[in-house]
Amino acid sequence: MRPTRGGYPKRPGPGAGASDDRETERGLRGLVGSGSSQVSVGAALRARDASRPSDEQVAEAERDLVIVRRNWLPREELPRR
Repeated sequence: MRPTRGGYPKRPGPGAGASDDRETERGLRGLVGSGSSQVSVGAALRARDASRPSDEQVAEAERDLVIVRRNWLPREELPRR
């Protein structure tokens, strides 16, 4: 495999799916790669909205998540479960 302009090797792929893979990979590199992002503002906003937790996920986290604060003491005794 030979490297492309971004330094990543080209993926061998059959047919039209290969171009879709390249576009997906390019979009991912734009998000997580070094340097400035190549993702448009609209795409970044859509990604932010898509990654928001659902109401069920928030409720589950509030129910099950245990937060541990090191070297913190409550002002009064907290109720036990």
